[in-house]
Amino acid sequence: MAIFTTFMTTPSVMAIYKPARGVSPYTRRKLQPESSPISGSKNKELRLLACVHGPGNVPSLINLIESTRSTKKSPLKLYIMHLVELTERSSSIVMVQRVRKNGLPLINRLRNRKSHDRVAVAFEAYGQLGRVKVRPMTAISALPTMHEDVCHVAEEKRVTMMILPFHKQGRRGEDGVVAMENVGHGWRMVNQRVLKYAPCSVAVLVDRGLGGGGGQETPGPTSAISVAQGVCVVFFGGPDDREALEFGGRMAEHPGVTVTVVRFVDAKETEKNGVILMPTPEKCTEKNYSFSTAVMDREREKELDEIAVTEFRKRWDGLATYVEKEASNIVESVLAIGRSEEYELIVVGKGRFPSTMVAELAEHTAEHAELGPIGDILASSGHGVVSSVLVIQQHDVEHANEAPVSKVFVGNTNGSSSSSHASPAANSSTFSSSV
Repeated sequence: MAIFTTFMTTPSVMAIYKPARGVSPYTRRKLQPESSPISGSKNKELRLLACVHGPGNVPSLINLIESTRSTKKSPLKLYIMHLVELTERSSSIVMVQRVRKNGLPLINRLRNRKSHDRVAVAFEAYGQLGRVKVRPMTAISALPTMHEDVCHVAEEKRVTMMILPFHKQGRRGEDGVVAMENVGHGWRMVNQRVLKYAPCSVAVLVDRGLGGGGGQETPGPTSAISVAQGVCVVFFGGPDDREALEFGGRMAEHPGVTVTVVRFVDAKETEKNGVILMPTPEKCTEKNYSFSTAVMDREREKELDEIAVTEFRKRWDGLATYVEKEASNIVESVLAIGRSEEYELIVVGKGRFPSTMVAELAEHTAEHAELGPIGDILASSGHGVVSSVLVIQQHDVEHANEAPVSKVFVGNTNGSSSSSHASPAANSSTFSSSV
């Protein structure tokens, strides 16, 4: 019997498991397809990894996902990751012991069992009500290594985009005003590391009560699912903005969402008005914006921007509104959109390879440098912005390396003297945003 079993094991295993089949390559690391900036992404399953810190993030995240979900054409598979900080408290040790029970790793899938975790219960209820494939899980880790768990799951689950909660959580007071509460600098560092090492596109949600969330308690199974009714996509150009445009296109499919694309154009843009951004690594990354050090073809980027906008208008004609706006003061124009109360959500690109208009903001002092100039303006407190903000970074290996910059004006004698102080290494990686 032992000999018979031995000889039968190998052919039986080979019949069931065929390693020669292999695994299809992980290609959908961003929303925007490689073949065409907009078209060709529909009718494919969209895999999202949404991270939460606690129950306060759940309502707004559900509203965002529901607004993004295509009703018929593109199926959605949602992975929920509850991020729990590992501390020296006994409660955390008990949690680790429970998660590692039966030899399981620290990332434990919470399915096929009852759970008292309100986060998992809320998303499981949403999956049943919204007919969405939801896979909840929990990651228990120290904050300095939390990004490793997030990136590992994103790679393993082959997700197209991950959504991170901002380190400041909006809380709606009795007077209806949403105040931003800082949940901790450590969580901000987690977001920064995920943005740097993510294997796919990343979106950071600055929540100011999206869809009526505002830090309310986790909705129950019978709660009505709402959507962000007014959405504005701010478009300046570049890979990140094109990813934001693609995201806005998916939201335009929802019958309850009204999408408006505001494209800023510079009528005075001339060769003399161009600027050059020179990498300056010695600058503090906390207070200065970082841009991609990749050498890119500016004309090709402009061509891709035009193709993306043209195909967006063609595909979503009648479902989305397209507006071009000339602005002499970009900061005030963007803030006017956030203060207008016309939009519950504003979608912007991080802008690692900025247009000329965004490049002019390079030397501004940053409050949240990881969001880029436009995202930082809308996320900063004290500006009177009432809309929630979604800052999107497109996955692109060419933009992986970033550095703070110094702005140099083209055609200015002072600018030429500034460039002479740059080191040879900096000159070799200089990238230009001039037209």
